[in-house]
Amino acid sequence: MSDQIPNKLNVLGKASDRASDFDALRERAAAGLEAALAFVEEQGNELARLRARILVELEPLDRGLALLASRQQPNGSFPRFEQVLPDPPASQLSRWSASGDTVGTLEAISVLSDWEHLFEPSGDRAIEFLSQAQASDGSWGSAPTTTDDAASGDSSSRIFLTGCTAGFLGRSRTARPEVLKAAGAYLGAFWSVEFIRSNGWPAVAGFAHYFTNVFDEEGEAALPWCARELDRGRRVGVYSPVEVLRVLFYCQASALPGVDFDTNGLLNELLQQQLDDGSVGSPELPQVSRVASSLDAMLFMLRLCRSGGQQASADQ
Repeated sequence: MSDQIPNKLNVLGKASDRASDFDALRERAAAGLEAALAFVEEQGNELARLRARILVELEPLDRGLALLASRQQPNGSFPRFEQVLPDPPASQLSRWSASGDTVGTLEAISVLSDWEHLFEPSGDRAIEFLSQAQASDGSWGSAPTTTDDAASGDSSSRIFLTGCTAGFLGRSRTARPEVLKAAGAYLGAFWSVEFIRSNGWPAVAGFAHYFTNVFDEEGEAALPWCARELDRGRRVGVYSPVEVLRVLFYCQASALPGVDFDTNGLLNELLQQQLDDGSVGSPELPQVSRVASSLDAMLFMLRLCRSGGQQASADQ
C-alpha cells in the first residue's frame, strides 16, 4: 500500500449521491481532511497515525484491531494510548487513575466504538475489566480524600471518566446491572443544572453519554438539560463545534431530547476554525495536544459528508 497521501481523499462519496446544495461544503471538507491527515501524520503517535490512515482507507481496519489486541493486558485492561480523549480533560484524568489502566481502557473502547467494533472480544474483556475496577462509591478512579476535593471543580474530570465509562458499559452486551446502578448513584449525587453549567464540557459529555445509554429515572428530565446546555454553550462560543460533535457521537445521535443540532452548520464552523497547520482545536494548546480533536474532526468530516449531511452517526 502506498505511503503517499492521495490528491483527493474519498470524502465525497458517489457523485450521484450528492445534493447540489451540499457540494461546496463537501469539497471544503475534502481539503480540510487532507490537511488534518497531514497534521496527524506529523504529530500523532503510532495509534493516532494508524487511526487517521484507517479513516481515509490508506490502511485496513484489521491493522488497527490487531494493534489494540496486542496492547491488551491479561486482565483485559489497556495502558494509556494518549491522543484519544480530548484535551484538556485527557491531561487531567491521571488524577483519578494513577496507574493509567482505567483511562487507557476507556481510550481503547472509545476507539473500538468509533470503528463500530465495540463488540469485539477485546471489547468484551475490556468491559469486564472496567466492571471489576469500579470504586466502592460507584465511580471509576481513586476516591477523593476529602469532601472539599469531591466538591471541587476538578471533580468534573472524574464525572467525565465515570459517565463515559458507564455509558459504554450501558451499550455493551455484558455489563452487570449492579455496576450501572452504582455508577448512577455516584453521578446522581453530583447531577444538577448548576453543576454542568459550572463544570463545563467534561460534565456535559459525561452526563449526556450516561443518560443516553443507561436507563435512569433521572434521565428523562436530565438529558434534555444536557442537550440545552450543550446547545447554549455552542451558541455563545463556550463549546467548539468538534466538542459538540464528539458528544453527539458518544450519544450516537444527531439530535438530543429538545434540541435538533444543525450538523451541517457545525461542520461548516469546524472547517472555518481549522488552523493553518491543518489541526483542529484550541490554538492555545501545544500541537501534540490537538491530535485527538483533529482525529475527531476527520471522523466528523467523513461521516457527515458521506451521509449527505445532518447526521452525526453512521448508525442512524
